[in-house]
Amino acid sequence: MLIILIKKEYELVNSFFQFLYLLLMENSSMSSASEYRPKDFNEMIGQDAIVKTLSNAIDSQKIPQALLFCGPRGVGKTSCARILAKKINDLDENFEYNIFELDAASNNSVEDIRNITEQIRIPPQYGKFKVYIIDEVHMLSNAAFNAFLKSLEEPPPHVVFILATTEKNKIIPTILSRCQIYDFKKVDNNSIIGLLHKICKEKKIKFDDSSLQIIAEKSDGSIRDSLSMFDRLVSFTNSNLTIDEVTSNLNILDYESYFDLSSLIINKDIPGILSMYDKVYTRGVDDVNFLNGISKHFRELLINKLDGSDIKDDLKIKYKKQGDDYSDEDLILMIDIVNECLINYQKVNDKRIHTEICLMKLASLDSIKKKNSLTKTSEFSNKVIREDNELDEALEVNKKEIKLFTSNNDEVSSLSIASLNFKKSENIEEEDNIELPNDDFTENDIRMAWKKFCDKEKVNGNNNMLSLLNMNDPVIENNSIIISTINKMNQKEVKGYKNKIQAFISKELNNYSITVDVSLDEVKKKKNFVDSKDKLDALVKENDNISLLINEFKLRI
Repeated sequence: MLIILIKKEYELVNSFFQFLYLLLMENSSMSSASEYRPKDFNEMIGQDAIVKTLSNAIDSQKIPQALLFCGPRGVGKTSCARILAKKINDLDENFEYNIFELDAASNNSVEDIRNITEQIRIPPQYGKFKVYIIDEVHMLSNAAFNAFLKSLEEPPPHVVFILATTEKNKIIPTILSRCQIYDFKKVDNNSIIGLLHKICKEKKIKFDDSSLQIIAEKSDGSIRDSLSMFDRLVSFTNSNLTIDEVTSNLNILDYESYFDLSSLIINKDIPGILSMYDKVYTRGVDDVNFLNGISKHFRELLINKLDGSDIKDDLKIKYKKQGDDYSDEDLILMIDIVNECLINYQKVNDKRIHTEICLMKLASLDSIKKKNSLTKTSEFSNKVIREDNELDEALEVNKKEIKLFTSNNDEVSSLSIASLNFKKSENIEEEDNIELPNDDFTENDIRMAWKKFCDKEKVNGNNNMLSLLNMNDPVIENNSIIISTINKMNQKEVKGYKNKIQAFISKELNNYSITVDVSLDEVKKKKNFVDSKDKLDALVKENDNISLLINEFKLRI
């Protein structure tokens, strides 16, 4: 009897100190997390299914004696346990006497569990149930779990156990089988934003919607984290939450930065991308957060293409507009590239180069559908069509002309325009009796026509071919234009172009007896040295001092 009386006195003293602590907390300047902690089921955010289930269980008086609340941190597990303890005892006052909270992270021994086992034998002083809330229950040792099994399986009728954990996988199966399990989920961003918006209105804190959106995303579904972050930012910004201040304090990038980065990727502007990343790196933004931000941005682009996003309308429009520049396959591939970079991030020594390579990979995807590219492609296609039409006009001046242009033995690529026109012309019936135009011309006329052709190619942007044509002035012999090149590769390239040259000049001079030949300049060919020794020998021939220098310093090549 004496032992029982001592235990009762101990519980009274313990309850008194709990009550005193709660009273002091209520009268002190509390954080938002404490101030806005739910005190009733209707104040719970984002856990509607669990609230409905527990409310129905209370109404029907079918309260399980062992419950397991599991889920991410800061989503309301402990708050829900306290509300449940209050509801099942039907007490508005003094319900704290019936709640016994134990932090298993610091009280995880067998002795701690034995103390609970002894206490549960004593009925509650107020209400119907004594509620034991064991937080972080996965931290209990295996011996403590085993000591707890009997009490959990057959508790006294006046006892309810509520176990809470963030890691359900670490709890032994024998414990799980004895509990009714409730899985708490992450709170959606819109619910968190709604709560923050309410607090700002009540406390007259200035804010913009983008700043609240950033806080909600950064909290990753945790109301407690969002409120803690909110309090810190309110102090930092002096109750004026702006997007610039929030991103600066949290050391993250805002939405516009990722939109700008995505635009650089669309345009394949690698120097611009590296320059932007250098600023991000210098600012001290964590690479992991940066890469996660990129991945989330591409995810939002993909989701908004599918009209599945829950973000606010102005951002949704921007995501939708930029998402049209990508295909779904592109976005999936880009997310995969970023995720692969994140997986290997910790394995590499030079993390900056690792991140830069990832960004360059994103900008190097050939499959990216960008409007600029489509425009350029369209312009190129139109240019090719124009050139093709010009060639067709030259070929169709007379059907006899086709024979003229295709009678040479030069090989033409099977995919070239000239080849296609040749194949097209095979079905045209030759007419032998038609004479071709053969107007007189001077050498100066040919040179003027040649200049016009080069000017046209310059306007069309064919700079590579233009440089080959301008290596040497064409040699004019009778009705032939001879173009000299310095190597066989250049010769082959110009040969593939000569029909076009011939067609243009013939049309310009109205003389279809003109031919174009491509030769190899043997003199310049010799100047194309094979190796460094050849170059050195040539220099020695031109300057004797070089030979003296080689002998003086005993140089070798």
